[in-house]
Amino acid sequence: MSTLLQLPPEICAVICEDVEQADLLALCRISRLFRDQAQRLIYRTVDLRKSGQRGFDSWCLAVTKHPQLAQRVHTLSLRLAGDISLSSDAAKLARVLGRCLNLKELHIYANSTDRMYEPVLLSIQGWIITKCPFKLTKFTNGYFRNSFISQFWTAQPEIRVLSLPICDDRFPCYDDQLPHLVALEVGSPSALPVDRALQRVQLRLRRSGERLERLSALNRYAPTLTTLNLVQMDFTDRMTYTTLEVFRQVAQAVPALRHFGIAEVGEKPIAIFEEEFSVSDAMIKFTHLETFVFYSKSIVAFRDLVNHRYALDNEQGLLGLGMDIMANCPTLRRAVVGARKYDQPFTDNRWNPNYSDLVWTLTRSTAGGEIEADRHTDDAPL
Repeated sequence: MSTLLQLPPEICAVICEDVEQADLLALCRISRLFRDQAQRLIYRTVDLRKSGQRGFDSWCLAVTKHPQLAQRVHTLSLRLAGDISLSSDAAKLARVLGRCLNLKELHIYANSTDRMYEPVLLSIQGWIITKCPFKLTKFTNGYFRNSFISQFWTAQPEIRVLSLPICDDRFPCYDDQLPHLVALEVGSPSALPVDRALQRVQLRLRRSGERLERLSALNRYAPTLTTLNLVQMDFTDRMTYTTLEVFRQVAQAVPALRHFGIAEVGEKPIAIFEEEFSVSDAMIKFTHLETFVFYSKSIVAFRDLVNHRYALDNEQGLLGLGMDIMANCPTLRRAVVGARKYDQPFTDNRWNPNYSDLVWTLTRSTAGGEIEADRHTDDAPL
């Protein structure tokens, strides 16, 4: 009978495919065969966003000393300091990226990208990536100024999925760049391109000061667009539009949408409030919608025109909203509705850190069929 040290490479590969990341590190110490197979997976997807300077330096050193490890990297995620240009890290990163010949997915963020109320200072060190030999299919730029990586767009014609989360003015690519682009995230409707056959779009909306009519730009993708996600930010007590107005604008622009999601981001809403909302008015114009996701952190209740109230911070109120959404859109197969329940009310704009998330998933197997509802718990995946 074979021992662990004598197992063929195919068996080692199967074992490595079925274990967690921490266990892969342990398998590296069992035998050379296990190490080879484990390293193939460890270095295939590299996420250094939470690793700090020490983790960044360690990874750079490993792939510099062992070039074969760099060639195994398929997906790389980085969170870089704004002052990288003042250190040796810029040149180090450029050298390492130049060795990642088989890289397909690159995601780069600035340290402050996830801080909603702080400006992000974008880097001008675009030379770090402009001459890299890899050909990406997915790219996230939350770090470089787009005007400093114009050569990069020309060198990466295979990109299909592009995320520019803090691009809120003009789309940075010319019409002949990124010819295969089908999925796009931008920081504002103003940054949407014109002549693109986009299939999936994610937008960030600011509920204070946003001109909602800009969503009409989605109509240019009506023949091809199947998926739209709206991420709402910058919540204050002075809202310039309501949730119902979002539904109306989207349904008018892309009535044949198949997958629609709208959710709030950020841990600290400044205020909580109620909104007027008509489920039938919101859903009636969606003719092909199959899946829908709604998640709110600041809206505690919807009131309709006949004074019916959906208490979103109550399990049954949230379930009632989900059931009525399904009932008013017979093409829907799955809807997920969620809201935040605070243990104590807001007082004097003070954020209450004690909360729980309420989420219901509603499904039906056939159009117009029976609806099944499942309550999501905090430790269960959506």
